[in-house]
Amino acid sequence: MSLSEAATTRERILDGAATAVALHGLAKFDMGDVSRSSGLSRGTVYRYFPNRDGLLGQLVQREGGRFRQRLLEAMEQAPPGPERILIALEHATRHVHEHPMLQRLLETDPAFVLRGLRAQFAGIKNELRPVLAPALDQLEPVRSGAAGVDDLVDWMTRLMLSAYLFPSASPDDMAGKLMAVFRALSPAGRSRRKTGTPRHRGARR
Repeated sequence: MSLSEAATTRERILDGAATAVALHGLAKFDMGDVSRSSGLSRGTVYRYFPNRDGLLGQLVQREGGRFRQRLLEAMEQAPPGPERILIALEHATRHVHEHPMLQRLLETDPAFVLRGLRAQFAGIKNELRPVLAPALDQLEPVRSGAAGVDDLVDWMTRLMLSAYLFPSASPDDMAGKLMAVFRALSPAGRSRRKTGTPRHRGARR
């Protein structure tokens, strides 16, 4: 079997595992479910992944990597500034709604999800920093010296993960509210709020 064929088989197994978890959760998940979902024999599944825990560990790594890659690609295509922050928040709040395996895990096995996020937190933060930092550098807390860019990258990463762990019934609404907080911290947002007050009072006259 060539390397490309082996990689394809491995992906089929991981896809089958994701489907099995979405259907059964972890409590009833076994290698037989993976075999049926992937359309491969048990022997093939065990040849690539000798045990259940190893397979689940690889599945978590793959899904986390896919999410980060999609997020980074989307943010890098946006112009520097608040638009990148909005895209990051939208991806974080929508991801769980569009991923049946993650929905099942959050409902039935939150401890498993938390262990995975803790293990990958530093890596997620380091990958997000280059695309988040230019926008965060313009916020009032950084400009005033109250906080550093690294502090805000850490805060934003935790905020996005919390949006994933505690999803809203309306992801777009949640992303909009989080973005409003971000804009309130920015010099432009503060300026708009200040200049908006006299116009409002003048209109009332």
